[in-house]
Amino acid sequence: MIRIRNLSKQFNMKDGPFQALEDVSLHVEREDIFGIIGMSGAGKSTLIRCINLLEQPTYGEILIDGKCVFRELKPEDAAQYAEPNSVRLNAAELLQLRREIGMIFQSHNLLMQRTVEENIAFPLEIAGVAKPKIRDRVNELLAMVNISEKAGSYPSQLSGGQRQRVSIARAMANTPKILLCDEPTSALDSLTTNQILDLLWDINQQFKVTIVMITHEIELVKKICRKVAVIDNTKIVDQGEVGQVLLNPSMEITRQLLRGRKEVGA
Repeated sequence: MIRIRNLSKQFNMKDGPFQALEDVSLHVEREDIFGIIGMSGAGKSTLIRCINLLEQPTYGEILIDGKCVFRELKPEDAAQYAEPNSVRLNAAELLQLRREIGMIFQSHNLLMQRTVEENIAFPLEIAGVAKPKIRDRVNELLAMVNISEKAGSYPSQLSGGQRQRVSIARAMANTPKILLCDEPTSALDSLTTNQILDLLWDINQQFKVTIVMITHEIELVKKICRKVAVIDNTKIVDQGEVGQVLLNPSMEITRQLLRGRKEVGA
């Protein structure tokens, strides 16, 4: 479903270039639940934002469901490929891509002046869906995340777990193929965390949505993910089946995560 090859991202800062990702390659299979773990500043948030092109990579290639959505080859690599050296989506293609890729943010990113049902309806309104269909879809999504009784409430009236449920419902509004989760449980207690993970598992099983989740919490990966990649200092240093990577860690960063060293921030 997702194939990333030699992806790099460089930010131009006031004091010079900053390398956020370097030669990252990943393969996420259809209907998989794939975890990306790493310490703060390793590049995991930048990586997940590159998948739906919220961040434009500097170099590399991204294929979604077999279609190239980004390609910019380094000059030294261009001669090795038969494909065009550069592929960029136009505005209409980018909009369609983002309808196929839902995203759950760490901070929820809900519209505080809108009710729960209005927040969930927002992406459907942008897509031009008719009002009766929006109402029916919103009701389905409210039931899916088990917050129908909160339809008329505002985000400020909800708990953290309830706000994340709204965020998940909104991300699922356009029936995406892929769900990207950026530290989806980082501010939640352990009970609510398990409830949110169970909900994501159910969505994966019922709707066959491919899920990519970034986190610094190893227990989340153990509970829900089938495969995992470890990112450290802008690079993928290990990846494979969760059992393989975590039971026999070959990298020091993986051993640090297993020992429970917590990062500060996201």
